[in-house]
Amino acid sequence: MAAATELIAQRGIEGTSLASIGERAGTSRGLANHHFGSKNALVERVARQAQDHITAVMAAALERAQRNISDLSALEELRTLVATYLTLFEDSTPEYRALIVLWGETFPSDASVHGMLEADRRSYDGWAELIARGQRDGSIRADIDPDATAVVLHGFLRGVAALLVTDGGTDAGSVRATCDVWIGAALAPAA
Repeated sequence: MAAATELIAQRGIEGTSLASIGERAGTSRGLANHHFGSKNALVERVARQAQDHITAVMAAALERAQRNISDLSALEELRTLVATYLTLFEDSTPEYRALIVLWGETFPSDASVHGMLEADRRSYDGWAELIARGQRDGSIRADIDPDATAVVLHGFLRGVAALLVTDGGTDAGSVRATCDVWIGAALAPAA
């Protein structure tokens, strides 16, 4: 998995073969194929591993908020999740670089990575659910469409995360703080 992640991050999906993964891992050329069955299955596994790691880190951040999650408003939870998510991309690990490469692979419809499309749907649904909960608890404006806002938020986060990984000269803390201000301005009800 580590070899596949590193190669996808460096070469993209098209530039990564099962043989090159086997070579990088120091195993036989056919072991990756034997273990995963196909390149697509391996790519989906790399995507799932990165996404599962992000989900676990975000859940742990909510636990560390030192408050019961039921005590947080939906807007506070969303802000915590966004800050945590962006912090992950400040550390340009092969896993996060590979995830950004995989995001790019979702654009040509005939080359879409099935696991990425499923993950996108889960993300949209999760953000929309959180936004709708915020509308019910009064922490998020009632006049916005949760589904459309989830798509905008998801795209916003992906773009910022990709730039954090590729632009090492940016003050990531300032970027996170600015994102928090924007989210508050866009989603919080008028005072």
